Amino acid sequence: MLETSKDVLNILLGVSFFLIAIWLSWVLYQVGKTLQNINRAMSMVQQAAESIRQLIDKLKDKASNIGTYLALIAKGGEQIFDFVKERQSAAKNRSTANKTKR
Repeated sequence: MLETSKDVLNILLGVSFFLIAIWLSWVLYQVGKTLQNINRAMSMVQQAAESIRQLIDKLKDKASNIGTYLALIAKGGEQIFDFVKERQSAAKNRSTANKTKR
């Protein structure tokens, strides 16, 4: 079967090519798994970014609603303050008018 050194060389070359093919297959498999993990991580990052964007949009909506309500409350507070001021001045005028009559 192995008559010359060329036969041994051919067998060793065949085994070497076989081992290199197995090693390259394993490397390609590992590269594929790595790319798949990177793809998963990127999709998770995109989902997190989308969630953050939605949260910011909700906060903006709430802030604009709060601003509207604060304007209404401020206007109402101003009217209440004016009303109380008028009542106090009217009461003061009545008390001074009563004092002058006596």
